[in-house]
Amino acid sequence: MRFMPYIETGEFANVGILLWAPKTRYLGFKLLRRKHARITQFFEEMDRGVYLKTMANLDAELHRVQDMVRDTISQSDSREYGFHKGLFQELIRPRETIIRFSEQRAVLTENPEQTLQDLYDHYVGRNFVTKEYQETILEKGVRRLLEQRDLARRFTKRRIEDQLYGVTFPFVEQGNEKAIRIIKPLFLGQSDSTAIIEHGGRWKLKVEQLRNRNLLDGPVLFPVQGPEDASPSSIRIEAFRETRKALADADIQVVLHTDQQKVLEFAAR
Repeated sequence: MRFMPYIETGEFANVGILLWAPKTRYLGFKLLRRKHARITQFFEEMDRGVYLKTMANLDAELHRVQDMVRDTISQSDSREYGFHKGLFQELIRPRETIIRFSEQRAVLTENPEQTLQDLYDHYVGRNFVTKEYQETILEKGVRRLLEQRDLARRFTKRRIEDQLYGVTFPFVEQGNEKAIRIIKPLFLGQSDSTAIIEHGGRWKLKVEQLRNRNLLDGPVLFPVQGPEDASPSSIRIEAFRETRKALADADIQVVLHTDQQKVLEFAAR
């Protein structure tokens, strides 16, 4: 299910999953009713009440259709199958409304309820977006930026190590057999404040270990991405600020990943 408040732009956000299993006559759905800040912030001109009311109405309608399906279930009636199929097709029929359905897709499953949850986690919850995934995206952005200014050739992906300890960084400038400049994009927008602090702390420890072992002889820059779907007063933002300060106190330069000029100034020194 797609939330599309502005037909003029065609922009939408996935807000739910509807699943029909013909063999078992199962009709299930799951909607994004909570933790909807990323939706209302993306469509920032829209009153959040519009989203809440739209989803409440959709929830009521889908529950009504669910009840109709349950009330007509019998053991073996081809007419029942046709009725259920008709209900499903009517639900997903293209309409000029704020909620739209994507094209119908098929999936094989022996457990529709679990499949519904799995599809929701992927398309709405975006559980594939791990910190590793996010940091790969950030690294690609930094690489493109360096290439545009003919600075990429100075930096290579390299593992800095001795016999006991080693760390791999995506952008390392080498000199006199030591790392003299490092750029490490860091994702600090995890959904949990503890995870934000712990992830920043792990990379702070890595830098400190390399310095203590005389393997790093130069500055380190962390272009960071913090929570983008949280209010300024949220605990995730507080954790992000605390983590940035801890990194800075460890003599690690920290800038927002969107501050391209500061990244370029660091790389060009």
